Amino acid sequence: MGRHERISTDLPAHMMGELKAAVDAGEFASTGDAVREALTHWLVARATAPMSAEELGHRLQSEQDGPGEDADAVFDRLEAKYRALASADQPKA
Repeated sequence: MGRHERISTDLPAHMMGELKAAVDAGEFASTGDAVREALTHWLVARATAPMSAEELGHRLQSEQDGPGEDADAVFDRLEAKYRALASADQPKA
């Protein structure tokens, strides 16, 4: 798997309770696994959210005006996106 970075955040007690209950019930191996799955779902939803005509036009125009993007960076981003989509479709053991 790729590089990992550690983050730390404060969560409300009810969220921590839900995370710990899911781990205790065997749905996840750890709270970290549960948070990673939640973030994966959020990223997938965000990436597939419909775009307004205005936003689409703005993005198309900025692409025409811009210098372009490095192909390796584009492929890295696509690979990560589809890896996350495939991982989100895997059932939990």
